[in-house]
Amino acid sequence: MDVRRAEPDDLGELFSLQRAAFVDEAWLYETADVPSLRETLAEMRDRLSGSHTLVGVEGSRIVAMVSLRSYRPGGPDIERLAVAPDRRQTGLASELLAAAERLASNDGETSLQLLVGEKATLNRALYERLGYRETERFPLEAHPDVVLISMVKSLPTDP
Repeated sequence: MDVRRAEPDDLGELFSLQRAAFVDEAWLYETADVPSLRETLAEMRDRLSGSHTLVGVEGSRIVAMVSLRSYRPGGPDIERLAVAPDRRQTGLASELLAAAERLASNDGETSLQLLVGEKATLNRALYERLGYRETERFPLEAHPDVVLISMVKSLPTDP
């Protein structure tokens, strides 16, 4: 997989990838009211305009994406990590997260954070395996029965 920054022309493909990748979350929580599935194309364009987004490309196909966005205290957030359903369990998520961590470190960031749903046990296991540690749990404002977990990872600093 080649990793590169997302380009404006990628928007439609990223939108489709996000929809395909987050259907599992809707099943997990038994609702289609999932932010990544509710997001319109215009809303995605606006969110990405304030993000550093990396894409994983195989041939001419975008098979994975992740964004870094600063919107809460504590450093940038890993956001909307998505891998095409037919390319899961192949190491693409780990590879893309490592690229995002290098990008943040090169930008002078000392840590990254993310939010993950309590029921997303496979995602949490991946993040823990890659060095992210839980810092807090809290209910999702719009859905108090959904618990989010905030996780953080310290990034290496050059001496």
